[in-house]
Amino acid sequence: MRNVLSFFSRAASLQRDGERVTALHRVTPTALAIVPVSMLFGVLAARADWTLLEILAVSALGFSGSGQFALLPLVDANAGFLTMLLVTASINSRYLPIAYASASRLPRSVTKRAFVAHMLGDEAYATEEESDSWRSAFLIRAVIFGAWVASGLLGALLGQFIPAEWFGEGVNLGFPASVVLMYLSVCQLRSRLLLSQSDPRDRSGLLAASGLCVGVALLLINLIGAHYFWIPSILAATAILGWAKL
Repeated sequence: MRNVLSFFSRAASLQRDGERVTALHRVTPTALAIVPVSMLFGVLAARADWTLLEILAVSALGFSGSGQFALLPLVDANAGFLTMLLVTASINSRYLPIAYASASRLPRSVTKRAFVAHMLGDEAYATEEESDSWRSAFLIRAVIFGAWVASGLLGALLGQFIPAEWFGEGVNLGFPASVVLMYLSVCQLRSRLLLSQSDPRDRSGLLAASGLCVGVALLLINLIGAHYFWIPSILAATAILGWAKL
């Protein structure tokens, strides 16, 4: 009996090791891709006289690339705390649908669940797969989270050596992050299409729901403008994807 239990224990350990290796293999390119984006935030924050502690706190507690970049000009303009809170909350509202869709991958423990949920980001969601266990999801999110925070601090340290003229007004500093996010979104859609090959109805439903989300976003842009469409578009996408169970 003891030998049987030992065998199953070793088998379970090997399975977990295999999961970790597979998760690391998938997340490493993504983690490397966000390094220059986070370093750029660190450089800009340091040049705006943010301390290392402030950069660490915003990166670790906020953990939102676009939200962190949006804070830079607001802090520079001496915006109020409520204004900064509302702006970052509206930008980060995009996490509502992806948090809803990935909730099944969270551990059962309340403490672990909150910790893993906090590390959810666009890149982690695009890297994870439906079949991932909570351990794989935790590893993927932790690697990306650690790479983001560490790269931001590294950028802050290197920022003092970069000439100011390298950052002209015509440079779109958000472009690298947008390219990474777009690439990961396409990869996520492609992986879901491959998973739905066994049932053409699943594929058509995925494409229809995705197309409807894009259509609603474009309609809202035309109706209420590019500055105000964000929150209603996120809420609509959450409802559509939840209804389609994607």
